Amino acid sequence: MSKRISVSPVVAGHEMRIGQGFNAMHFAENDFQGMIDPVVMLDHFHMTAPTFEPHPHAGISAVTYVFEDSASPHHNYDSLGNQGPIHAGDLHWFVAGRGAVHTEQPEGENPHVHALQIFVNLPAAQKMMTPYAVHVDAAGMPVHQVPGVRVRVAAGESQGLRSPAQLPQPFTLLDGFLEAGGTFEHAVPAGWNAMIYAMQGTLGVSMDAFACSQQLGAGQALGTSEASAVRLTAADSAHFVILSGPALKEPMVKHGPLVMNTLEQMNERLLAYRRGEFGRLELPTSQADHLSAATDAA
Repeated sequence: MSKRISVSPVVAGHEMRIGQGFNAMHFAENDFQGMIDPVVMLDHFHMTAPTFEPHPHAGISAVTYVFEDSASPHHNYDSLGNQGPIHAGDLHWFVAGRGAVHTEQPEGENPHVHALQIFVNLPAAQKMMTPYAVHVDAAGMPVHQVPGVRVRVAAGESQGLRSPAQLPQPFTLLDGFLEAGGTFEHAVPAGWNAMIYAMQGTLGVSMDAFACSQQLGAGQALGTSEASAVRLTAADSAHFVILSGPALKEPMVKHGPLVMNTLEQMNERLLAYRRGEFGRLELPTSQADHLSAATDAA
């Protein structure tokens, strides 16, 4: 018997504004009927000022992908001792595991960061792993390019190209562009879910040789389960993102940027954070002053 492809409703991103310097199109996993698991959250954001104080993460990977058109780098600070810019076209994958503290912010004169922030759930067996970070520079990111199609393979693999990112679990992140009449097809491994997000333009989306077809306008996304291939088309130019990973199908308890499997685990991690077990993050004085001024203005 053939498998049954499941497709979520088309979801329009929720516009979110925090302070004077952060604007995002926000997508939450519970809008997609479980079909973007292991993705917990996606923010497509523009950021022009420091906005977020150092904050804890646990049980997830906090992923930052900075688009090539970003006018500024996004500066990363974490309690593991990592510190530095995430430049246009870079991927930074922060595996929080049992818990760590970080923040990221634009810096310099008139900064403007254009990026994705993604929370990718960790399976139960990895939620207490030692935190670490993975960074892929733009120059080391493979690109699939044929007439009418350009796709950057930020994580995972597609069209025979593989990102150098060494991740705790397999995951694919594609940043793609179609010209008018362009077509792109991505193979989805068995047991994986996929999320397709139309950033700009209008996308025709079909799964498994047209077994199911949808259309996405700019700012819309959908999730799909049990599809073995996703085919995208565009009558005019379009910019899209595909996220795909093995479905965990595990219970999930969320508390902001912490995601565990049970309430008991969550309470234990919150206590661990209060005991200082996630480490400390000390921003350089100049950056702490910038953040304080930005949050005061908000």
